[in-house]
Amino acid sequence: MEDEKITRAYLETLSFSDLKKLADEYGVDVPEDLDRRFLLCELLEIAEENRHDKDAAMIISFDNGVNQGTNLPEGYNETHISCVLRNPVWLFVFWDISDTDLNMLKSLQDYSLALRVCILSSNDDLSPQEVLEIEIPNGANEQYVLIPAGKSFIRIELVYSSGSVREVLAFSPVVSIPKSSSYVENYQPGIKNDFPEILKLSGLEKLLSDQYKNYRHSFS
Repeated sequence: MEDEKITRAYLETLSFSDLKKLADEYGVDVPEDLDRRFLLCELLEIAEENRHDKDAAMIISFDNGVNQGTNLPEGYNETHISCVLRNPVWLFVFWDISDTDLNMLKSLQDYSLALRVCILSSNDDLSPQEVLEIEIPNGANEQYVLIPAGKSFIRIELVYSSGSVREVLAFSPVVSIPKSSSYVENYQPGIKNDFPEILKLSGLEKLLSDQYKNYRHSFS
């Protein structure tokens, strides 16, 4: 679907199942318990980012200083995976599989790919405290991953399975998730919060209330 057609009014007319289908088109992993309002806001942000990217690409294409005969390769024939912290709630994960590894996978009778989200206790931790897995289509090369609330360090692994065989193809560097204030992490509507007077005057409590309504999955 064209990004220009993605508006809040349009998204409000869609059922939750249709919103999930649209999220799949954008490569967004949607947990079963994801709040509708949260998903709607994320789709609007992603569509807006895509519009900005297209505008920037058009500007670059008219830049006389760019050599129009230069084509960048789509990949570098290496198996690797990387991830970028889009915000404290979402990771953008992208990967590539070398021709050698791809031929190996295709030689198997059947195989499936998955992203393994490893929750670590520190930047140097090798053994994850917790592991989550997200199945991905064999032809995909990017995915948005919702970050579990309250986690500080995450590593993403690209794994394949075939029968009883299960191997890691590549793993990303450890991503450090910025830690928010305890006032933000522990905020719950309806529960008395002992904010310092200066924070009350700043309007933080109302801001947190609004944020919780729209982005409750980013709270612990």
